[in-house]
Amino acid sequence: MGCLRRLGCLVLLAVAVAAAFLYRDRLAAVFRRIRGVRAPAPVVFTPPAPGAAGQAEDALGRLQRPGGPAYVDLTAAQLAGLLQRQLAPGPRPVLDSVAVALDTGRVEVRGSLDVSVLPKALLGPLAAGLGAREPVTAGGTLAVTGGQAWWTIDALRIGDLPMPRAAVSRLLKAMDVPGARGAAIPLPLPAGVGDVRVSPSGVRAYRASPR
Repeated sequence: MGCLRRLGCLVLLAVAVAAAFLYRDRLAAVFRRIRGVRAPAPVVFTPPAPGAAGQAEDALGRLQRPGGPAYVDLTAAQLAGLLQRQLAPGPRPVLDSVAVALDTGRVEVRGSLDVSVLPKALLGPLAAGLGAREPVTAGGTLAVTGGQAWWTIDALRIGDLPMPRAAVSRLLKAMDVPGARGAAIPLPLPAGVGDVRVSPSGVRAYRASPR
């Protein structure tokens, strides 16, 4: 009987864990109402507008001109255009439908990943639960280091599966992202950019101080 009781408890525990996972959003909403906590603002992803990458390059180019502005502002759509060029090169990109969301100090990118072309060893046993294409979301910081702007990814999800940080560099290599170093992706910003600041309203790129 003791064994049966323990088995019954394990089954009930497994059911409870599964129910908590399936209804986690509803449970979180109930918890917030009880505690009086406001729900977080929804994340808004913006795709690149037509000609967005060219508009971003024109704006950034003004920083290099004599007497140019101290800074220029880029929209999420313009940054999405620049990132799409880096993350989806070639006529048959591994990643498409790129869209960008901005937060304080962070850049989040969403897209559709062609899982079928990735090496099986990259995903390991997780590959069995994925389709040929899966939504992917990556987040990280944007900073200028040594005259080069880098978007460094520190969070990655493929489908509903969070991926370890060690998998980011292997994924970028499999995607053949130009110039990627580890988990960092270079952005083609001109030498006139000395610093960048990311906020929910946009990306501000500052003119480099003269040497």
